[in-house]
Amino acid sequence: MPPTSKYPFRRAWTALALPAALLAGASLLAACGSSPAGSAGAPSPGYPVTVSSCGTSETFNSAPTRAVSNDINTTEDMLALGLESHMVGTFGVTGDGPVGQPVPPGYLAGFHKVRDVSSNYFTLEQLVGLHPDFLFAGWNYGLETGTNLSPQGLAKYGIKTLVLTESCAHVEPGKTSVSIDDTYQDLRNLGTIFSVKARAQRLIASMQAQVSAAKAKIAGLKPVTVFDYDSGQSAPFTGPGLAMINALISLGGGTNIFGSLKQSWTSVSWEQVVAAQPQCIIINDYGTPTAAQKEKFLETFSATKNLPAVRNHCFLALSYDEVTPSPRNALAVQQIAKWLHPSAFGLPADGS
Repeated sequence: MPPTSKYPFRRAWTALALPAALLAGASLLAACGSSPAGSAGAPSPGYPVTVSSCGTSETFNSAPTRAVSNDINTTEDMLALGLESHMVGTFGVTGDGPVGQPVPPGYLAGFHKVRDVSSNYFTLEQLVGLHPDFLFAGWNYGLETGTNLSPQGLAKYGIKTLVLTESCAHVEPGKTSVSIDDTYQDLRNLGTIFSVKARAQRLIASMQAQVSAAKAKIAGLKPVTVFDYDSGQSAPFTGPGLAMINALISLGGGTNIFGSLKQSWTSVSWEQVVAAQPQCIIINDYGTPTAAQKEKFLETFSATKNLPAVRNHCFLALSYDEVTPSPRNALAVQQIAKWLHPSAFGLPADGS
């Protein structure tokens, strides 16, 4: 596995232990700082509101005013709803985009209005130092079980947490599927919390229209088998049945070769990939190695160079924020559909 990987489920955090003085200061902040949204005082007009976050109810008496997002996907959710004025910081955004253009042009203006604290995920010290009243993150997208970096742990510091719906699979053993509806639910939750329900619904409706248009074009066509390649040379890392990319592949007219594996992002074996003989390969594009470097590896690696997808040069690079839950999921569905079924869109099968 490349040591520079930026994927949320593979980040190893080694700096969670904090000096006693910092912990004492953070505890004082939690006890004596400004009240977190929804915890005290008379409710603002239209409040209180309650949302469900991985099965846990979270109530807000007002819209958060010191919000923090972790990762490019949650950040784009918030920026797409015009919430930058409510935000005091972001983490892990520029570390998760394609080299040279980590943040899509449509989000740059909003992104530049928010403090970009670090290209990596937050530590407790960094997060508490911002005095936030709200965090939008996910399990293995910044939140870690068994640590202070959990909704329960962060509540001690006056921080309310909204958990990325897709990531609930990490803490809810009964979760058996992930769909683009999880992305829509994240947007609805933000719309409720920040009192921008109408804007959230307009965005969701726009995404639904994009997905519906793509599905209509490929209705009745035979699915194409797809392997999602994130990274890894000794063993490939991929998005199986409980990762958002699995849902997007299905909506775009494909069948994920690891779709029946009811796990979130995980490592598999090259033997399994070879046995499945995928017709096409999605390459997750973020940081280094670049998508081009990953493609070159697949073309020269003995285990993969003779796969149908490689022989036919059927590759599609999708950015991190397209394959994980974000407002760009609908665009990803359109790209996948056009790539797998070009003739349905009047496009040539150009092998790219």
